[in-house]
Amino acid sequence: MRNELEPYPGRLEKTVQYTVATVLAAILVLTFRLPSAVLGVYYPLLLMQDTPAASFRAAKKCILFLFVAAIWVLCAAVFVLGSSLLHFLWVVCTLFLACWLIEAGEDHAAATSFGLYVATGIDVLDAQISPDVRFETILYILLSLLIGIATFLAVQYIFATDKEPNGVRRGLDTRLLIMHNCLEAISEGRAPGPLLRRRLRQYFMIGTGRIRQTLLGLNYSRRVRDEQAVAIGLIGNMVEFTHSLVEAPGQPVPNQRARLRAVVDAIDQVRADFIAGRAPEPRPLPPPQPRELRRSPVYRLEYSIALLTEVYSSHLVAQRIPDQHERPKGLIRPGAITDPEVLRFALRASLAAICCYLFYWAVNWQGLSVSLTTCIVTALSSAGASRQKQMLRFVGATAGGVFAFVAQILILPRVQSIGGFTLALAGAVFCSIWVSTASPRIAYAGRQMALSYELVHLTDPHYNVGLTQVRDRVFGIFLGLIAMWLIFDRLWSRPAAPTMTQLFDETLDLITELPAQGSLEVGPTVKLLQETIDRNFDRIRDLADAVLLEFRRERELDLTSRRRVRSWSPLIRIIFMLRLAILRRGMVGEAGADDPRVAEAIATSTWVLKEIHGMTTVDLSKTPDPPLAARRVPIPQISAYEPAAVRIAASLATVSAYLREDVLLDLLGT
Repeated sequence: MRNELEPYPGRLEKTVQYTVATVLAAILVLTFRLPSAVLGVYYPLLLMQDTPAASFRAAKKCILFLFVAAIWVLCAAVFVLGSSLLHFLWVVCTLFLACWLIEAGEDHAAATSFGLYVATGIDVLDAQISPDVRFETILYILLSLLIGIATFLAVQYIFATDKEPNGVRRGLDTRLLIMHNCLEAISEGRAPGPLLRRRLRQYFMIGTGRIRQTLLGLNYSRRVRDEQAVAIGLIGNMVEFTHSLVEAPGQPVPNQRARLRAVVDAIDQVRADFIAGRAPEPRPLPPPQPRELRRSPVYRLEYSIALLTEVYSSHLVAQRIPDQHERPKGLIRPGAITDPEVLRFALRASLAAICCYLFYWAVNWQGLSVSLTTCIVTALSSAGASRQKQMLRFVGATAGGVFAFVAQILILPRVQSIGGFTLALAGAVFCSIWVSTASPRIAYAGRQMALSYELVHLTDPHYNVGLTQVRDRVFGIFLGLIAMWLIFDRLWSRPAAPTMTQLFDETLDLITELPAQGSLEVGPTVKLLQETIDRNFDRIRDLADAVLLEFRRERELDLTSRRRVRSWSPLIRIIFMLRLAILRRGMVGEAGADDPRVAEAIATSTWVLKEIHGMTTVDLSKTPDPPLAARRVPIPQISAYEPAAVRIAASLATVSAYLREDVLLDLLGT
């Protein structure tokens, strides 16, 4: 937790920026006494993006969903309120639709906006008020949301230091700089200083989840995004190897100082090329080492930096290869309508919300209606990871509830102006956003903290002098959390570890299904496979983070599987990229694409991927002799004057050999 909560470059600026946006939105909606002010104040947390341009793209879809939700609720006010049965059926259908959109929508924030609006709209329709007031309240809720969105976009545009999409580049450069300083000290016979070691330990602990999320929000072309994704994985592994070298140096390898000096020089060159926007010259892969040295952090750093330059090398970004830009995202994910997983997700989440609705009406306690909003916001789209979400929900909601009670009892009775109320809100929001800007492992708890505090104090556009409404809203939040725990997290759910390993094996199979020869006819098939594989890699990383917070009887094997998946994934992603590069050259009829050595390299990568299928769950206590031990993969040697396709094929065969070597060493524990 200390490493998660420590500052990093840009964290304080981002936290202050979102706090200012939230506080300004709160002042505006409270000044005009708009109902359900909490939605407009909470919304900036859903729009958190790296740049104003990315936030503006997300906001456009959110506004569209909000207008659709407003029309949906207004139509219900006209057509279904006259019949209790029709009204209940409308509530059931509405909650199901809202939960289905959260999983099926291309943009999570936009889909959640629909759910937030209709959940609040259900409470308005159930209230004993006149039709005129009901219509005005529904429209005022829309206005509060639009004010929150507009305020957030204005604040981010004015105060954002990153108006260009350089968040990924900054994150990579920061990690490379820390590794450079640590390795330089070791190469000179010195130990890294305490501050440098603490920064290295911080980035080792938090991983690369935050920078991967930043990458997903940027408008990069497909090729650039693929290259950046591989670079993030490789640099994350290099941070881990550097941490091992600093904290547990072990026996020095031959010529260690000189070899580390070469790695430092290579890092310097890569950083300079990143800043200048150049593709670095590829470095040769280090020769195979004896078994006792192959797991050395020094050797792994050497071939990781070589693979990093290979990813960005000039023959992978040749101008004659058509660059594939990301297709514009629609409102619904392709195939979501027929996907049974989406249907199961919607049934689980909506059933939890419906049970909350029935409960608070059965006990005649409408103050618990915030449980619907809680169910909508906490319905995270994720396969597995149920225990992680449970813990983060309850910890975040409890912390936010404690903040709300402390403010209600000790702080707010002593303030006489909007200034005091604003300071209390700013303090709670600042703490919540600071947690939200941590790695994805705990960031979700920060949103729950903000939601709990704001639901208590901002649901009504006036200051609550008693504790009754505070009690009702806190209990409503926990009613929603309990329903999600008992229903959503237990119905059709699987632990994160087996879900991760199954998805990892499915991704290996998909890569082997890529065509061996490229042509324009296979373009649609390749595009579909590529989108599926990219999506699987993202889900695998999320699940790997969730494994840390799941405690089962098989936890030791789960952690071992996670370590293997994280260790092997960057090389598998490189194999995927290299095969795509060969396919693209075949599509344009480039010389060398039909060379027999190219087909041989593709076949080699295919059987290596098939061999390691299922190896993430191998239990060494039960399978002491892994089946990989019987074969070796030759590393080809070619000249620099061969066609680009042949050079890529040689890289593919080499990376396949290194992957198989890593898998074998991990299984043998040597």
